[in-house]
Amino acid sequence: MKKESLSTQSTILFSQKVKKYQGKYIGVVKDKIIVSGKSAKEVFELAKKILGPKKKIEAIYYIPAQKDLLTA
Repeated sequence: MKKESLSTQSTILFSQKVKKYQGKYIGVVKDKIIVSGKSAKEVFELAKKILGPKKKIEAIYYIPAQKDLLTA
């Protein structure tokens, strides 16, 4: 059986997790998706409401829709 590297496993798990967010932005804190929206600004504003003034969102990512991906 072929062993996959940790980064390959992480990438596979991440892509399975974010599949339902295709075409949207997601906000991440401690490796958990806490909010999603149609724009990075919307995600940032929603995250501020959820987290409060003392905590900060760690990352905002855009998850492209399948139709937007280039395939060979």
